[in-house]
Amino acid sequence: MESETRRMDWKKLLDATRPDWNSKEADLRSPFQRDVDRLTFSDAFRRLARKTQVHPLNENDHIHSRLTHSLEVATVGKSLGELIGHHLKKHALLPAPISPTNIGEIVQAACLAHDIGNPPFGHSGEEAIKEWFKSHRDIAQVLAPEARSDFLKFDGNAMSVRTLLSTGFYRQGMNPTMAVAGTLLKYPWPSWYNAGKDKFSYFQSEANVVRSIADTLGLIDFGDRFARHPLTFLMEAADDICYRIIDIEDATELGILNRDFMLEQFADTLELNSSEERYARYKGYHFRQRNSIIRAKLIGQATDDAVQVFIDRYDAIMEGALKPLDSLMGLSNGICKSLYGVYKGIENDLFNSRRKAVLELGAQTAIGLILDQIMVAVDTTETPPRISLNPKVRHLVGKENIDEIPKDSGYAYGVIMALVDYISGMTDHYATELCRKFLGLGY
Repeated sequence: MESETRRMDWKKLLDATRPDWNSKEADLRSPFQRDVDRLTFSDAFRRLARKTQVHPLNENDHIHSRLTHSLEVATVGKSLGELIGHHLKKHALLPAPISPTNIGEIVQAACLAHDIGNPPFGHSGEEAIKEWFKSHRDIAQVLAPEARSDFLKFDGNAMSVRTLLSTGFYRQGMNPTMAVAGTLLKYPWPSWYNAGKDKFSYFQSEANVVRSIADTLGLIDFGDRFARHPLTFLMEAADDICYRIIDIEDATELGILNRDFMLEQFADTLELNSSEERYARYKGYHFRQRNSIIRAKLIGQATDDAVQVFIDRYDAIMEGALKPLDSLMGLSNGICKSLYGVYKGIENDLFNSRRKAVLELGAQTAIGLILDQIMVAVDTTETPPRISLNPKVRHLVGKENIDEIPKDSGYAYGVIMALVDYISGMTDHYATELCRKFLGLGY
């Protein structure tokens, strides 16, 4: 039974220590700003420039990639964090020496990291990995049920946490502060927990370090899951605000939606009437300039709305009393709710355009082919079933990444996860080119 009396404490929630080691060097930057910098300059973050946000392999330079999306989310997240930081300070809830700026930095860092583990081709890539494992049940035979679900329900959120916490493909992550790591746990439960949809924030390989982080931060433990870190709601709100607005803007750029769509849908937000001169002036702008003005106004209003929802639900957030999948946007009765409604109304148009459908079918085929070529083989004639890996694949993935996996009861899981690490780190372009090479179409 979930307790109604437990309450999270900001003194613990804003812990600036790191899971692995802590530098004693003097630095003018706060520990959280150092997290921002580590993420910004990381290889994994740089690769987001060639990973799909919504529209794969797009040659239109105005369309968002995962990189531009993440940068925009981080900007909104920083504003949300600082606004809440000032609220906490005003009510004497902010522990010394933490400042509102530090709260902004924590949310900004988590926002930069929120998509850093996404596989190529966005959500289509996630689906391709899940579907491949569902159709290759022989692989599942060598895994315990809880480990098996990591692949059958594969999620980029968990890969982001894995990438950040140093247990992934490159073995040396960014060793973030506890506060940033905790804020990144958007779905703080394992893959086998049923929260209503296949979303989770950590694989079995990270279960122990996540539990240690949750304990340090004082996240409320409900047995099968933890309560969200309060700042996670701000990271999620920044993402929700940005992708709902930006996806619509990209759709007008690609001709999926009418170029006047944003003006017509959000005229009330702009306090415009179609009979007024000011409306005609907006309509006379180039559609990109007009959309930029509307976007800025929407983000500003949605940010204020999300902050107010956080303040209104503050006690429930601190007590972990909200439902696992509750969000600030979902709890809003203001502009965030309006954005959500508009987005749901055109979601089918956004995700089922002909070009996107064709490319995503190709993307799923590409990831399936790569998995076919590199995945372990399972010998079911032995008990327990034994795995083997093509020596050429060992060199392709990196011999050291395989050879350092302990040859214990978790060996099969470790090897399979290393191969999934390899695929998740690919950009759209690299995955496409590797697929061509595997088909013998280039070198």
